Amino acid sequence: MIAESGPDNPDQRRARLRSHIARVLSTLLAPGTRCALVDFPLHANVGDSAIWLGERTALRGLGVSVAYTCDEQSFRPQDLLTAVPEGVILIHGGGNLGDLWPERQHFREHLVRSFPRHRIVQLPQSICFRDDANLQRARAVFDAHPDLALLVRDQHSLHLARTHFAATSLLCPDMAFTLSVPPTNGCRAHDVVWLARSDHEATGLPPPAPNGRTLHTDWTNELDATPAWQLRRNAAGQRLRAAVHALQEHPDPNRVAAVAAAHDELAALQLTRGCALLASGDVVVTDRLHGHLLSLLLDRPHVLLADRYGKVGNSWRTWTSGWPGVRWAGSPSEAVDQAHALAAAAH
Repeated sequence: MIAESGPDNPDQRRARLRSHIARVLSTLLAPGTRCALVDFPLHANVGDSAIWLGERTALRGLGVSVAYTCDEQSFRPQDLLTAVPEGVILIHGGGNLGDLWPERQHFREHLVRSFPRHRIVQLPQSICFRDDANLQRARAVFDAHPDLALLVRDQHSLHLARTHFAATSLLCPDMAFTLSVPPTNGCRAHDVVWLARSDHEATGLPPPAPNGRTLHTDWTNELDATPAWQLRRNAAGQRLRAAVHALQEHPDPNRVAAVAAAHDELAALQLTRGCALLASGDVVVTDRLHGHLLSLLLDRPHVLLADRYGKVGNSWRTWTSGWPGVRWAGSPSEAVDQAHALAAAAH
């Protein structure tokens, strides 16, 4: 456990984590640096949207100029080079450095191979390789780049990075910690919000049967959102498509800015949806890392369960162990008991 996990209050701990992020980034990005921020999360995972908005917040705080943003679908090398002929390429952070999500890793390796003359900074990631052949391929790509820095968000990932890659590797908290979360209406529709992964990172342990006002969900399901939210989401998606089309027809700074604004709008909509979901319960139970981190920012009592590959546990041990109102459960049945105890303590 590092120093940020000391016994001070939540506001102090959040401030220390934000300061840590600023210190790490400032070693790589001088004020006024011109950057590209690539691999916007064009999907419904609220955590990745929280990371994106945290990255934008942190870069503004450092006085860094983001001159180009893209998602994988809108990425064109010539657009990036036009906007950032010199400077730094920042790759969006998250939990996909490795072979859990091959399409993200392939895009990352493509970027590193394609821009040998730019400094490339991988923003905070978790690392997990299941297949040594994939690790060796990544090592060959990363080690061939003359100016690559890897930021990792837990001690386990730092060990892996320093063991396997020649690039500079630095420990940095998840970028969501820089956020000021959107206000929620305070409506408690559920005793427990049970936010559980529904993808291949889930442990496969079944959640308990519904008990009282318990909502079992995963926030990758946008169909649970209100119709008004879905209308806003669809409109924002249309604005992004129009902005990308205009940029690719005729690149200029105003059109680059319109794409970035559309990315930020989509991410903000996802973050608002996720925070409202977490705030709708007296207690949260989750195996999602950003279920945990956003609950911390919202001051929501919550219980943590392990995911299949250790993202939650590794981050918790590195940064957030001992945080008030947070408990770790070894099983879904234990999580039920812990949630009841937290709910009782809150009333």
